[in-house]
Amino acid sequence: MLQQLKFNGEVVVVTGAGAGIGRSTAQAIAELGATVVLVGRTLATLEETKALIETSGGKAEAFVADVSKEEDVRALRDYVDGEWGRCKAIINNAGNNFVSYVTDLSTEKWNELIAVDLNSVFFMCRDFIPLLLKEKNPSILNVASTFGHIGHSKMPVYCAAKGGVISFTRQLAVDYGTKGLRVNSICPGPTLSPRVKGYFDSGRTNPAETLSKVMLGRFGECDEIGNVAAFLVSDAATFVHGASILVDGGQTIN
Repeated sequence: MLQQLKFNGEVVVVTGAGAGIGRSTAQAIAELGATVVLVGRTLATLEETKALIETSGGKAEAFVADVSKEEDVRALRDYVDGEWGRCKAIINNAGNNFVSYVTDLSTEKWNELIAVDLNSVFFMCRDFIPLLLKEKNPSILNVASTFGHIGHSKMPVYCAAKGGVISFTRQLAVDYGTKGLRVNSICPGPTLSPRVKGYFDSGRTNPAETLSKVMLGRFGECDEIGNVAAFLVSDAATFVHGASILVDGGQTIN
């Protein structure tokens, strides 16, 4: 089984790879031998991730794209196709969030978050599936959230989008499982990413209230999510399909 965790230079695309869970996921996959395409909107943060991977002996390439835009996703797909002609896995991690009651939300803000958190997953899956089907044991991993399963105060768009990601994942699993393409989602619980730390520091979210619902009594670290993500796109997980994997320290059993 340990050998099945290894990659042999196959290409794995990770969106939102400039920081947080995306960076940790990219590092874990590169450590296992994959060539990781790091995708994000800011070149400087992608280059930081790339340097960390290369310092550890891994392989990575940076590609600047806003995956909420169809044209950027097409350009990314064309780049991967032109350089390698195939793709082992895509990890749709790019996302954002903001805190607001639904009655205070403008249509523009709703559409902005849906574009990043849900539309980007659609664009990536649609454009990359033909490349994925050229590879042996390919997979898609969509990063959802425990908030796709449970509600959370003042996060109506995020909860709706992440619930959509989970349902979309299951639907793709129905259509593409018979073609050999595995499709899963991972649902992190409260994780100390830079974005979450920013919520705590600003006072928009109460860390004590959040932590009270986590049975392990602590927040998750980004690498704890990245390690599970790496397993799910490896050949060690070839019978995991259509699943919504909770990595939440017991948050959702409370």
